[in-house]
Amino acid sequence: MKSITSIATRASMLAAVTLMAGAAQAATWVDVGPASGFIIDGSAVTYTPSPALMVKYYDGNLTPQSPTDIQGYINDAFGTSLGAAVSYCDSATSGCTAGSSAAAGGGVNSFTSAAAYDYLAIHFGQGELVFHWAAPLAAGSTFTVAGLPKDLSNYRAYVSAIPEPETYAMLLAGLGVLGWMARRRQAK
Repeated sequence: MKSITSIATRASMLAAVTLMAGAAQAATWVDVGPASGFIIDGSAVTYTPSPALMVKYYDGNLTPQSPTDIQGYINDAFGTSLGAAVSYCDSATSGCTAGSSAAAGGGVNSFTSAAAYDYLAIHFGQGELVFHWAAPLAAGSTFTVAGLPKDLSNYRAYVSAIPEPETYAMLLAGLGVLGWMARRRQAK
């Protein structure tokens, strides 16, 4: 009976250690930028236009890779609320939305968007890089990246959600009410 208990105890300890090791190796978002020339898996990665406001690297495979799913991952990682993808390419050189294009050659990849964007996610091998610029890059501008440790898979470009004018009107109305209430209290 002791041998069965001993085996069960050892098996549960091994399972716990295996789970803890898996959790320790779970993929995470890491700040690697904003300057060009950061290191990923021993490779020096450069990009233009540089510098971005922020660059994050996910050291795992985000799946699925649809524009909507990547948008959700970016919203979580950056604490933002992005609008829908403005342009994307489903491979390093093709499957692009109308007016967008991508090219690859000699370890250098480029992406030209038909629309302005300030967030760009690029997927390569088992990793994801997300770039965020302070101001949107103009439509027709070309993003270039070199030195990725694995082949590039796809691009996803997004623009930050811009509040509607009604949102500002509600904010101003709320501030006006607060000011009116404070003035009324002082009068008493």
